Amino acid sequence: MLMHIFDTSDFERSLRRRRLTAFGLLAVGITGILCYIFLIHDSDVLSDYARGFYLGGASGISIGAVFLLIRVTYLLSNPEARKKAKIQEQDEREKAIINQAFQFAGMFTFFAAAASLFVLVAVSQAAAMAVLGVLVVYAVVWLLANLYLSKTL
Repeated sequence: MLMHIFDTSDFERSLRRRRLTAFGLLAVGITGILCYIFLIHDSDVLSDYARGFYLGGASGISIGAVFLLIRVTYLLSNPEARKKAKIQEQDEREKAIINQAFQFAGMFTFFAAAASLFVLVAVSQAAAMAVLGVLVVYAVVWLLANLYLSKTL
């Protein structure tokens, strides 16, 4: 399903899906803010860092969702801007740059996380297991995406 969100074969339909995604992200952000206000704000169990993480993460997700929602709504309501954005997104050079950037970022993140395991095992086994879990999720998602794309493309 996530692969179809940014499919630009039908650009207007893709924008409507992105708008739904923005609403979903906004719901997640608002849920985080409400959890912070009603459950975490006055909690003595969590450290200041954890409370700040909740508030900052939820606020960041909410603000990002609002920006995405504004942009998508603007593109849906303005045909000229929509046409320009469609041309830009479907440009082969732009696609190649984005794909190579994602590929490099993914490889760098994977190897940096793998290297960090050597430090984390000595410092915190729980942190090492969390990073190892992220690496496993990355590998599984890559495998599933590879299988899916090999059948659809």
